[in-house]
Amino acid sequence: MANTLLQENDLAYLRAASRTAMPDSVTIQRKALVSDKQGGFTEGWADVYQNIRGRVSVSGGSESVTAGRQDVQINATLTLAYDQSIEQSDRILHGGQTYEIVSVDAGKTWALAQRCQMRQL
Repeated sequence: MANTLLQENDLAYLRAASRTAMPDSVTIQRKALVSDKQGGFTEGWADVYQNIRGRVSVSGGSESVTAGRQDVQINATLTLAYDQSIEQSDRILHGGQTYEIVSVDAGKTWALAQRCQMRQL
């Protein structure tokens, strides 16, 4: 038997344990075509996953003034289970706020969780 960093059940245990550190509940939305009832369609958003365990952490923000209007940009990190379906084009609803996914950090070997960078809309 070859020496390995993780034993057979270690990864499964660590993935299950990491879910306990996800106290928030989020809804994941995806773009959907919605009938305009005139033979055409418009883009809308549909809930594809509701009450998903995750962790939302505000990671900073910035302010700017454009055309005399103050704009505040809030950035956050979303941590989800390693096997949760999430796409860069998705939106996240959490605590009465809507976020757009900026990037998804996925595809790592032995991942315990997925991390996504988000921007508040």
